[in-house]
Order: sequence, then C-alpha cells, then structure tokens
Amino acid sequence: MMCLDVLICTIDAGIRRIPDVLLPSAEGVSWVVSMQYTDKKFLDEIPTELQTRPDVTLTLLEGKGLSANRNNAIAHSRGDIMLIADDDCRYTADSLREIIHFFEMNPSYDIVCFAAADYEGNSLKTYPSQLTSFVKAFHDGFYPASVEIAMRRSLGLFFDTRFGLGSQYLCAGEEDVLIKDALTAGYNVVVNPMTIVRTDRNTTGQIFLGNKQMQLTKGAVFNYLFGTAEALWRSVKEAGFYLVHHHANPFPILYNMLRGIWILR
Repeated sequence: MMCLDVLICTIDAGIRRIPDVLLPSAEGVSWVVSMQYTDKKFLDEIPTELQTRPDVTLTLLEGKGLSANRNNAIAHSRGDIMLIADDDCRYTADSLREIIHFFEMNPSYDIVCFAAADYEGNSLKTYPSQLTSFVKAFHDGFYPASVEIAMRRSLGLFFDTRFGLGSQYLCAGEEDVLIKDALTAGYNVVVNPMTIVRTDRNTTGQIFLGNKQMQLTKGAVFNYLFGTAEALWRSVKEAGFYLVHHHANPFPILYNMLRGIWILR
C-alpha cells in the first residue's frame, strides 16, 4: 500500500487550528505540519497532540512566506504521495483512502488536481465533468488551487518562493507556477473532479479587483506561464474585462499587471 502525507502549513496562532484538521490514525496516512512563526511566543501555543502522535511530524520554520513553508513541509515528507493542505482544510478518511487508491491504480499520473468544496459542500469552482488532462482543463478555464493538488514525492518538485502569501511582491500564483514547472519537466498532470477536501471559500484569487499586489501577481504569473509577449496581450484583455464587466478604471489595473511582468523579468 502506498503512503500519503498530508502537508499542513500554518503560521503563528494558526497552529491552534491543526488538531481540527487531523483525523484519527489510519494505515497509510501521515501528517506533516510545518509551522512558521514570526515570534517565539507562538511556540508556546503548539497543541500537545502534535508532539505526541507518532503519525504527526511537526517542523518549525522562522519567518514568513507560504511557498517557503510548503517547501519545508515537502522536505520533511517521507510518503509516496503528498497532499497540499492548509490549517482550514477538512478531510474524511474515505477521501484520503480514495487519493491513495487513485495513485495506486494510475501509476502514469504524476500530479492530480482534485476538487474542493466549501464547508457546506458547494464546489469552489467549475471542474471538468470527468478525468481530464490538465492542459485541456486549463485551456477550458481551469486554474488550480494549492489544496487541490496531490503529487508523487519522487518528482522532487518545490514551490517557487517568489510567489505566494508572504512573498515580497507576488502574493499568489505559486500553484500555477508549480504546475507549469511540472509540465515543462514532462510530468503527467490531470484533473480529477472527485471532491477530497472542504475549505474556506474566501481565497486570494477572489480579491483581484482593488488589490494592487494581486494585480502585480497576475501580470507576473502570465509572464511565467506564457512569456512576455502573450503576457502583455493577456494583461490588456484582463484590464478590459474589468472595464466592461465591473465598470472599473482599466489603466491602474493594466499598469500594475505590467509592473508585475517587469518585476518577474
């Protein structure tokens, strides 16, 4: 039987929420908790359960930056499969078993983007109706979220620390960049519409309008994914979309996205 590590990242007082994420011990499932802290006082808030359960690995990382935190969790993983998680995720034993079973039955798949729902069970987005290659799903408008991603540890992939919450300029997009790196390396990435996790519906991807850093980030992500020429065109289209559909001034949006392209370059 393959082993699954659930990689939970949190920062500071978020460590108090981790026991609510954990499930009872089960064969083939382990938990890796990476706690970033900005002040040593938060180390006093670590729940005892995280230090006593044999199926939980707790690792500490001073500072901030979600991608660095995820990379720390990856570095401490020992399972065959790694599932990316946050401190607001909720799982069932069945969903974790299904992830393991899917990878066991499909050895040619390297990364799988599963589906996520909110706490009421409503899908966070529109997913393909059946198992689909990531390239096709992306062409049809699918963008990944970190908590949807499970991947084989043997790939040796890490997140780009220039992207993600807590980074200096680019506050999101780390999952897009990870998948791009995987595809460039020739790995097989698919989207499976099976729901594996419930989580908070409010994500960074929903606060683009009026958020300068998100606009910078989107320009940079476009540049990483498509190259500069297409990133410029997509930035113009994006600004135009918010003019037409939200009656927003497109010029600050376009300016910030172009700055994001420049920052990455």
